[in-house]
Amino acid sequence: MSFGWNTAEDELRQELDPGERLLWAGQPKQGLRLQTSDFVMIPFSLMWGGFAIAWEVMAFVIGAPIFFKLWGIPFVAVGLYMIIGRFYFDARGRARTFYGLTDRSLLLITGTGGRIVRRFDLTQLGPISLQEHGDGSGVLSFGALFSAGTVSSPMARQLIRMAGRNLNGGLPYLEVQEDVRGVYRKVRDAIEDAESARQSP
Repeated sequence: MSFGWNTAEDELRQELDPGERLLWAGQPKQGLRLQTSDFVMIPFSLMWGGFAIAWEVMAFVIGAPIFFKLWGIPFVAVGLYMIIGRFYFDARGRARTFYGLTDRSLLLITGTGGRIVRRFDLTQLGPISLQEHGDGSGVLSFGALFSAGTVSSPMARQLIRMAGRNLNGGLPYLEVQEDVRGVYRKVRDAIEDAESARQSP
């Protein structure tokens, strides 16, 4: 397992089969990421965490029975996760996510506890959907219609990601940092070339 300081190209080239060509490599946006849903989640998490911490402090200050002291610990843990932890784990997961397009496959490397490599045959990806943002970033979704990339509600997208990042039969979606339309064209052209090569005698 490498991850480390390797670029996306370095990570993807390790997974290429003999004769396979890497056409594009990328990662999701890095660092702290605030989403529309955080306008609701941040106040909620502060209220939850504040109440849980106040409960726990009061339980120790007044010398409450051990049951009440222990009762608050899980709520404090959940509160700290919602306030700080979720941003850390989200950023860590994106830092270890790499996308690759080859002349044969779409590659997805993930894993916070270990390296997971998923390979998708270009001819089996199904329909491709493009969602473009004003800054040129966006999401490419494949296959079924329901995935985190295609759901309009920010809160629903976050819940889908927490549930496993995708609910469309295991097919990938790519969070592209820049020029998502250019990546869309590369993917579409690669799929057409792969289908033509398969149909050729």
